Amino acid sequence: MEKLKEYRRKRDFKRTAEPAGDERGDSPSGSLFVIHKHAASHDHFDLRLEQDGVLKSWALPKGPSLEPGEKRLAVQVEDHPLEYADFEGVIPEKAYGGGTVMLWDRGRWSSTGKPGKDRFDIVFEGEKLNGAWTLTRMSGRRQQDKSGKNWLLIKRHDDGKHKGSTVSVDDDRSVVSGRSMAQIAEDRDNTWTKHGAAESPESPDPSLLKGARKQPLAKSAAIHPQLATLVREVPKGKDWLHEIKFDGYRIMARLERGEVRLITRNAKDWTHRFPELADTLSQLPVEHALIDGEVVALARDGTSSFRRLQEALSRGKTAGLVYQAFDLLHLEGYDLTQVALIERKQVLSQLLDASGVVGATGHGDKKGGKNSSVRYSDHIDTQGQAFFEQSCRLSLEGIVCKRGSSLYHPGRSKQWVKVKCANYEEFVVGGYTDPGGSRSGFGSLLMGAFEANGGFNYAGRVGTGFSARQLDELHATLRELDVEKSPFNGPVPDARSVHWVRPELVIEVEFTERTRDGRLRHPAFRGLREDREPEEIRMSRDQGKPASRSTESDKKTSQTPSSGTASNAELLGVRLTHADRVLYPEQGLTKLDLARYYDDIQDWILPHLRERPLSLVRCPEGRTKECFFQKHPRVAIPASVPRVEITEKEGSAEYVYVKTAADLVALVQAGALEIHPWGSRIGDIERPDNMVFDLDPAPEVKWQEILRVAGTLRERLEALGLQSFVRTTGGKGLHLVVPLEPKAGWDEVRDFAKAVAQRHAEQEPQRLTANMSKAKREGRIFIDYLRNGRGATAIASYGVRAREGAPVAVPVRWDELNAALRSDRYTIENLRRRLSSLREDPWQGFAEASRPITAEMKRSVEGKT
Repeated sequence: MEKLKEYRRKRDFKRTAEPAGDERGDSPSGSLFVIHKHAASHDHFDLRLEQDGVLKSWALPKGPSLEPGEKRLAVQVEDHPLEYADFEGVIPEKAYGGGTVMLWDRGRWSSTGKPGKDRFDIVFEGEKLNGAWTLTRMSGRRQQDKSGKNWLLIKRHDDGKHKGSTVSVDDDRSVVSGRSMAQIAEDRDNTWTKHGAAESPESPDPSLLKGARKQPLAKSAAIHPQLATLVREVPKGKDWLHEIKFDGYRIMARLERGEVRLITRNAKDWTHRFPELADTLSQLPVEHALIDGEVVALARDGTSSFRRLQEALSRGKTAGLVYQAFDLLHLEGYDLTQVALIERKQVLSQLLDASGVVGATGHGDKKGGKNSSVRYSDHIDTQGQAFFEQSCRLSLEGIVCKRGSSLYHPGRSKQWVKVKCANYEEFVVGGYTDPGGSRSGFGSLLMGAFEANGGFNYAGRVGTGFSARQLDELHATLRELDVEKSPFNGPVPDARSVHWVRPELVIEVEFTERTRDGRLRHPAFRGLREDREPEEIRMSRDQGKPASRSTESDKKTSQTPSSGTASNAELLGVRLTHADRVLYPEQGLTKLDLARYYDDIQDWILPHLRERPLSLVRCPEGRTKECFFQKHPRVAIPASVPRVEITEKEGSAEYVYVKTAADLVALVQAGALEIHPWGSRIGDIERPDNMVFDLDPAPEVKWQEILRVAGTLRERLEALGLQSFVRTTGGKGLHLVVPLEPKAGWDEVRDFAKAVAQRHAEQEPQRLTANMSKAKREGRIFIDYLRNGRGATAIASYGVRAREGAPVAVPVRWDELNAALRSDRYTIENLRRRLSSLREDPWQGFAEASRPITAEMKRSVEGKT
């Protein structure tokens, strides 16, 4: 019997373009489930389970139940085609089921038993629902009619394998677009009408554009892109468009009758390196086109990462890469280079929007956007300076500013300018040194650049930022380039044991600033630039000029900061042994890198850390080797680090504390990767001046839920008269830190924090717990108040974690909390970029907000009047 017969009978496919579908009974049954939220004649949810080539469907008037044992009515409706699983938008009002449809949840389902005709024992693994339910057909009196369409959806208790859901059916956000029902109805960007599903705008007509010239697409593969000029300030004026600056490979996409060629800025054909992107681009509804854009690798938070891009190319795993399209130079026999930029971008957006296979904006707010491998690079035309500052706070590369009225001219132009959040330049490798200590591959790379007359000048060394894989792969490449004589003009400092190479390898290096003699301060390797020719790399005009701020700090390191090869170094008067020891192998970060990090951010970290007893996580050989938690100093802690004697249950014991950045460097020398301060200072040990609530989520808890709970706990504290400040932890949760006037003792503060946590958890027992028992924490957020006891600690603000990627615990403003932030967003590599962009401390007013814990607060939290 035709499974979709009833579905087709109810629909007039002349009026609606909903898919007629086809049964796929001969194919293996899939495991997809979706839940639609549907505003039709009455609001309800639709549960759809993939089975036997169709979507078995039930209407849920009240949505799925979340309380174990609770039963909800489920009315079976006609089977739907599999294509329905991707739909979100609007069904025309006069069509069957007319109204707004949201993709409320989706994922995979499995059965804990054999699915029967009248019963399904289901485990959902979705983006919102996770856990066990039973779907069973009503019988007897409960059925109420003879159709057999009435079922019950019953929530079952979840075992250890099946974690319970914490989402509410009142959640009004799509799992695909993040939009509410009202926004979907307003956008109407996907409407099933007789004109076709998701009525796409027509492909643009280039002949209507002012400046378009009828001309065939050039046969030559050599395409010279327009380049941006580096400037220090964001240009002002209404004619400027401001785009995000991406950290990837500039690629021209040439489309000709379904064939795609991807060409680098130095005319290399890299189509074979990005086969998935070429396939997606080939689906554009166009015969001839030339698109300008950049191939990038995106991190989880949406930022582009050149390191990830290099890794993807090295491993040949390029399916996850994204092509950010930002300009259109040719379309269907018309050269568009003499068309104003703003019009070229409008046509490009229209072309991509018409395709139905790529993202129209790159922000996920139009079809395909967020998850597409081809995305339109949008822009803003106002607030350029604010846009730049926000980009830096989000650890982006910077921005590119383009005149909206400008025409396209190959080569570098001041019609396009770039403003960078960090300093980085390209150099050519002229030599390398042997590795030191336990390091493999090589120690450092000797860098240079060419003068206009062809001379090759020395520009310094870089020995950090390499992963273990890169050290070995680059070393193999360098050995093939070995030569006997130095390629540099003139002498090179400390040239003993240097291996010279032909200057053919181009690298990109990030640095904090230049010294007065033009050398780079704190250089770090970013990646190979295979798209650049060595002869293009010229000496920077800033070479040899004073740095933009005081360079007194250059004198604090006794050896060449960029050498990275010496086993010993000195920073702030502290001797670092094994300074080139790699502590974080994923980035190749060394002991010297970590010490320099604390030196650079001392003005941020010391106010939160100074003169507090400390506990440490020490990993002397690096984070992947043995690590241990240490409260009391031993021989390994340099004697220069100050100590304080603190009374304990049995006698007393020493703790270390810090006063200066030199003390922090000394802790790094001892292998300290994490610094955990007490909540009190050494001058008043027994009375804490802050209180910490640690929101510690179970693995399955979504980030959005953590943000929501942080907001509700903030409101509870404000109702008590206490102001809280939020901090990412560098892990998976958040800290709410409350400044206190140091009047209450440890027991009083701990008991008060416990009462607050318990009262808050009692409001949502299915989502929150103040019980540290692992069994009680499954599927919940643990509100950890235990960090407020005497001797208990929490990670320091701006302190690095002993975790993969070297994440940092970072104070943020409350209005910075969003889905893109994540608790491990900031790392030792990108935090300085954020700090340099801040106009004020995110915790501005922290000290002034301190309040004592009063008797009235205690009565209030205990529910007493």
